[in-house]
Amino acid sequence: MSISPGVSRPAAYGEVVVIGAGAIGASTAAHLAHLGHQVVVLEKEAEPGLHQSGRNSGVIHAGYNLRPGTLKARLCVEGSRRLRAFCQERDVPMRQGGILVIARTDAECTTLAELERRAKANGVQARLVSEEDIRELEPQVRGVQALHAPEGASFDAQRYVRCLMADAVAKGARVLYNTRVLGVDDRSLEGQTGSPVKLRTSAGAITGEVVINCAGLQADRLAGVLATDFRIIPFRGNYAELRSSSRHFVVSHVYPVPDLRFPFLGVHLSRRVDDRVIVGPGAMLAFGREAYRFTQVDWRDLADTCTWPGFVRLLRRPEFLRLIGTEVLKSVSLKRIWTEATRLIPALQPQDLVRSYAGNRAQLVSRSGELVDDILIRETPRAIHVLNAVSPGLTCSLPFGELLANRCDEKLTGSTPSESPWSGSGSDTLKVRR
Repeated sequence: MSISPGVSRPAAYGEVVVIGAGAIGASTAAHLAHLGHQVVVLEKEAEPGLHQSGRNSGVIHAGYNLRPGTLKARLCVEGSRRLRAFCQERDVPMRQGGILVIARTDAECTTLAELERRAKANGVQARLVSEEDIRELEPQVRGVQALHAPEGASFDAQRYVRCLMADAVAKGARVLYNTRVLGVDDRSLEGQTGSPVKLRTSAGAITGEVVINCAGLQADRLAGVLATDFRIIPFRGNYAELRSSSRHFVVSHVYPVPDLRFPFLGVHLSRRVDDRVIVGPGAMLAFGREAYRFTQVDWRDLADTCTWPGFVRLLRRPEFLRLIGTEVLKSVSLKRIWTEATRLIPALQPQDLVRSYAGNRAQLVSRSGELVDDILIRETPRAIHVLNAVSPGLTCSLPFGELLANRCDEKLTGSTPSESPWSGSGSDTLKVRR
């Protein structure tokens, strides 16, 4: 099994409440149920994985671009291996065709060398390939050099999340759909460490011995005072796709060399498991955390974003303003996405592209105006809040859920280690509050 069963024991420690049935929440619930705990999952939608876990490119990332030493890099590499094994075992549709990152200039070749260095440091299979190799791997793609990561793949993300939830339920977990969490009363913040956590929900009061907040786009709000120095800013990724008659242009996944100053990967072309080839995304500020259309506005969310000091400071950075300018144009103009795509595949014509779907990225921004690029957790004796599980959180979900479940188990059994399991050894070492 890809989910490690751990040590099974009777459910004698009270219930664990997991908020959110996306990939991280579903994985956490499945691992907790395998450990023998009573688990209740609260999901405000009618089914799992309808937001970030279901509105994405459907890529299993290899981990070549992540900074070595970060928790995200470690979980991504392990998660990629385990996720591919899970898909094979559970008949979740998957296509492993590899990822090709294309360099077109000397400057981009320098960045490509950095990506190769990171790949080696992270233990990712990757190699630099020549212009001739590019044509062999992707006949329509043009570039002077590329990084080939053969472990990259596509999969059916929504089916994967549903499988995880089915695993959790089969082991005794209960899932309450259409149940919105309205507030979290965690008395352990006031020193009452023996008090359970009380949740106000749309279905009434629910109590848990430990609560794990995996609410994605809403996670900072539920964390309350533990997240006052951060705010989730939603960025909408708008995708185009190739017409069925033009899908032959792409064999697997073709990415540009990324700007390593930012967490966005640029316009790429990816063949999904349903054979569609998506192109994009453009990344622009969303006018609501769950606003997936340009005309959709959530005024509360928009006010929270625009009045956040960290967002104001972010806008003062010239390089970010330039990025936003180009990303907004790609979001509203199909021709701009086509222009970006032709830098990788010159033969593409404007009529080859049509508009497709959109998904929002829960980007955590600090009060100082920094884009948080690693996983960020905040804890109390009775709660764990996942504030940042940004891309490739979906790829990380199996080992990440196991880590969360084990941490919860330690809280319930009183065997909490002296050092937090979230601590890393690199520059992005997490600052955990207990």
